[in-house]
Parts: sequence; C-alpha cells; structure tokens
Amino acid sequence: MSEMPVVVVGVDGTESSHRALAWAATEAVRRGAVLRVVTAWSWDAAEGGPLAAVAPETLLDVARDTQAAAVDAALAGLDARPVVSCEVVQSTAADALVEASRRADLVVVGTHGRGPVRSFLLGSVSQAVIKHAACPVVVMPPVPGPVERPDQAPTGDRTRP
Repeated sequence: MSEMPVVVVGVDGTESSHRALAWAATEAVRRGAVLRVVTAWSWDAAEGGPLAAVAPETLLDVARDTQAAAVDAALAGLDARPVVSCEVVQSTAADALVEASRRADLVVVGTHGRGPVRSFLLGSVSQAVIKHAACPVVVMPPVPGPVERPDQAPTGDRTRP
C-alpha cells in the first residue's frame, strides 16, 4: 500500500499564512492527502528585537499556540477534513519548509505580514522556498477578503475593472 500524498503549509500567524492554510486544507482534502502544518521559530530571529528578553521556551509556546489556533480556525469551516500532522521546529521558516518539501507533494506558503513567530520575518520565505523546494510550490498572494478555495475557483471569463 502506498503512502498518502502530503501537502505542506507554513503557518506563522499572519493573515497570509491563514489564507495559505485554508487553501492547503481544502487542497489536501481534494487530493486525499495528509495536511502537514509546519511552524518554525528561531531564538536567533529574536536577538536584538522585542522578543530578546523572552525565554526560548516562551517562543516555542507562542509558536505552538499560534499554530493550534490557525489550524482550528481553518478546519472549522470545512465540510470534509484532511488528516492533519502538526510540526513546530526550531529553524528558519525557509529551511523548515524546504526540508519538509523533501517528503511532500506540494508546499503552500503565504506572502508578507508580521506574525508572532519571529522566524518568518527574515527575508523572503516564499522566494527561498520557490528556489529550493523539492516539489511544486503554491504562493498565496496577500489579497484581502475571503479565500478562494480550489473547489470554489471561478469559472468562465473574469471582467477586469
């Protein structure tokens, strides 16, 4: 029996990562895949910043809480739910997602924003993942409003303003 496909998504508490998670959850259901939610945190990312006075254990707790809240919110609106695997790692976001891509069929990331998990603030995570991932990557744009889920994609022509 072959393994289930895997859709990896990076979550850091930003609106764009929430959009990526919502899209990835629906895509995982569509593919019959495991949804692997990855949240990275790094003590180095906090050095010199407002979190420098915070213990590493506190950063880990913030990362876990951020991830759990995002997963709960994303799954609450789904009719069908994927099998979910959650991982919080001490790493940069880009490194964690590139590593996860080695055992994935798809990686989904958001762009821009500032969340409570400081490791997502350094550099362009989406650019690094695009360049180094071992599988296809979907980048969710930072568009306000509701998320277009894959099963609700518009059909026909779109009229441009």
